[in-house]
Amino acid sequence: MITGILKPTNSPTDRAVWIPLEGVQHMAGHAASEKDRISAVLIKLASPTVGQMLNIQYNRQGNRLTFAFPVAAIVSELFKKVSWLDRLLQGIALLVGVVAAASVLASVYNSMNERRRDIAIMRALGVRKLTIFGLILWECALIGLLGSLLGFAVYAGLMVIGSAILREKTGIVLTLFFWHGALLWTPVLMTGASLLAGIVPAWKAYRNPVAENLVPLA
Repeated sequence: MITGILKPTNSPTDRAVWIPLEGVQHMAGHAASEKDRISAVLIKLASPTVGQMLNIQYNRQGNRLTFAFPVAAIVSELFKKVSWLDRLLQGIALLVGVVAAASVLASVYNSMNERRRDIAIMRALGVRKLTIFGLILWECALIGLLGSLLGFAVYAGLMVIGSAILREKTGIVLTLFFWHGALLWTPVLMTGASLLAGIVPAWKAYRNPVAENLVPLA
């Protein structure tokens, strides 16, 4: 019989069914005579300081009770063991950025051959070389910026779907949208990388010969 429903904690405990100790001891493999004995208690600490106090009180003074508390040194050691994964992901992100900038360089550079006549016409109409150079740079920077924004949109969609699945399977609720420095410097860096990649095709457009490309098409 259900006697109550606890408030959600956004953790796996939301999927747990809590029953009295007496009910546990009546299950197969348990002794009903031990229903009043407690073997372990899970508590939620108000602060790390409380955990350190209980660690001293129970573990360092020879009491018969044991307090299991992951101290800062243990947590730090755990993060050191998995830090290689963080560095691996950073390396992959850097590689993706380099490949993206190279893709912008290749695509815009190759498009210069098809746009030689258009550039020559613009030059004949009075557009200066530096203006052409700047337009190509702005085009590359815009590609990088739009690509970053599209990447964030894809990330947000995957996180919404993934968090829904995670909550359904485990009960854990993820905070999807919170401020992080990457939200600012990633678009800035990608835009800057695309801008640098655009120097080569912009220089090609800058040196585009006007007379040769204004020859009437056959």
